[in-house]
Amino acid sequence: MTAYHDNLANQIVKLLGGSSNIVRVSHCTTRLRFQLKQTPIENIKEIKILPDVISVIHTGGLFQIVIGTHVEKLYQSILPLLKPQKHTSVSHWMGAIINTITGIFHPLLWLLSAGGILKGFVVLLSNLGWITTDSGTYRILFSAADTIFFFLPIFLGYTAAKYFNSNPLFSMTIAGALVHPEIITHVNWLFSQQITGQEVPSENFMGLPILYLNYSTSVIPILFATWFNVRLEQALPKNLSTFLYNWLTPFLCLILTIPITFLVIGPLSTLIANMISNGILYLYHASPELAGGVIGATWQILVVFGIHWCLVPIMMNNIAVDGYSLIIPLLIPAIFGQVGACLGVFFKTQNRNTRGYAGSAAITALFGVTEPAIYGITLSRKWPFIFACLSAAIGSSIIASFHVKSYSMGLLSLFSFIQVISPQGVDNTVIVCILAALLTLILSFILTYFFSPHSHDDAKIIEQNSPSISSLPSSYPKNYLQIASPLSGEVIPLSMVDDPTFSSEIMGKGIAIRPDNGTLFAPFDGYVTSIFNPHHAIGLKSEQGIELLIHIGLDTVKLQGDGFSLLVHTGEQITEGMPLIQFDLNKITQLGFDSTTPILITNSHDYFEVLSTNETYVNAGDRLLTTL
Repeated sequence: MTAYHDNLANQIVKLLGGSSNIVRVSHCTTRLRFQLKQTPIENIKEIKILPDVISVIHTGGLFQIVIGTHVEKLYQSILPLLKPQKHTSVSHWMGAIINTITGIFHPLLWLLSAGGILKGFVVLLSNLGWITTDSGTYRILFSAADTIFFFLPIFLGYTAAKYFNSNPLFSMTIAGALVHPEIITHVNWLFSQQITGQEVPSENFMGLPILYLNYSTSVIPILFATWFNVRLEQALPKNLSTFLYNWLTPFLCLILTIPITFLVIGPLSTLIANMISNGILYLYHASPELAGGVIGATWQILVVFGIHWCLVPIMMNNIAVDGYSLIIPLLIPAIFGQVGACLGVFFKTQNRNTRGYAGSAAITALFGVTEPAIYGITLSRKWPFIFACLSAAIGSSIIASFHVKSYSMGLLSLFSFIQVISPQGVDNTVIVCILAALLTLILSFILTYFFSPHSHDDAKIIEQNSPSISSLPSSYPKNYLQIASPLSGEVIPLSMVDDPTFSSEIMGKGIAIRPDNGTLFAPFDGYVTSIFNPHHAIGLKSEQGIELLIHIGLDTVKLQGDGFSLLVHTGEQITEGMPLIQFDLNKITQLGFDSTTPILITNSHDYFEVLSTNETYVNAGDRLLTTL
């Protein structure tokens, strides 16, 4: 943690309505997930313009802030600011379920992915004849790959208990009982009795019948059992002595929770999981192509809303019960659709920053992390995201029509093809899956490159004429809008700004000025949309709809308003040339801060192109930016 992340955490918590409004917070690879009592609609724009905030999504009872790969540091800075809260109310049940699933499964994501990939490699090596199933090499590698899956209830017991703020040793003990060799051996014996047509004896626990099931690799039972045990602990009297509490809680876990899990929780939760799985499989078998198209098209939409985690237990349960999943292969084209769309933007754009980000986002998506592609490239441009989803629908329909199966769980990525290799070896379904993914990538690339709203040829012409506003020919269409410079000073390309939040153009296209005086003027007629404490940045909107963010200096939020004097208020009408903020330029520079002021059009994707002046110095009021 750093002072920077602490400061940003304070701003986020404040804009979310304070710690009292935050029920729970968790995070994934790139996002902070908040469960709030009330959604601060009026503060969303301010949150979006905070440093390092890429996007904000609020749906299904969750408020999500897309940060990037350093989300863990910010998460750790936020935790100390929060007050303990009671569990969510019934009105937030959907957000609670999503948040719970995310919080429990996220710590295991990379381990599951590594295990799934290694398992696929072992199967591949075995089928190629490079290793044999009775060799020591096979046994050790297979054990290493299969451990996370066979003992999955134990791992889930640990993460579930940590999520519920309970002692993980208790839930691990429950899971250990579920997969104990005595139970597994007896279940296997009962199964052998059943398939050979012999009598299957019944057993009971204190007169209650026992339904023995194989809980190795299971998902749902341990989650419900852990939740039950946590509730049992919470029901204990609060005035118990420490000694009695420490003795009673593990005793109740052993003598009460474990028997109830075998008698009620396990069979009931397994029944529920099977019903959900059978429902999905029924739809799949009714029309595989239609089911594949719907799943392929909507998967990344579920990712955007953060509710894709709801399907994870179902997929894992399918593998545990049936030995394979028909859903996982349908999701592979969704990844390749995003890769193709990013590559389409990469080859279409002439902007170096956009090209660099699109290229890196494509590579990242190929290895399973699609958030940079979605939030940095495709979703903000709308059509590339749509084309990626449509292409994925076609690819997934093809995969579904051939009934491709995945035999292990792992992070969706380039390596997912290994997971569709059956124990019998490479067959036609593996080839179909690879070809369908490549088709998705190519189709998404073609649609994005040729059919995005701005054609490639027009973009090249604009780029060739874009070094200066004054270079526009007199015959050029007049449907453009000009923005005056709000400052006097040296003009700096946005790509040269020493802050990737601005230089990457993730927040919008624009330009920067290194001012030589301390007065910020209105660049057009419009109104003030937002003022950011501590008065170092301001959001404006013109009468024509241009949304502008002006950020005075870099990292100047750390000054806490010292040296800034606000002359307007949120919602106030402004006219071009009207003073907005006065700032002490000498104090900013003397304290070691960079005075470079980014000026961004945050809705620049609504315009054909944003052109900047070719002047190296401008006075306040000079033409600075033009939107087409």
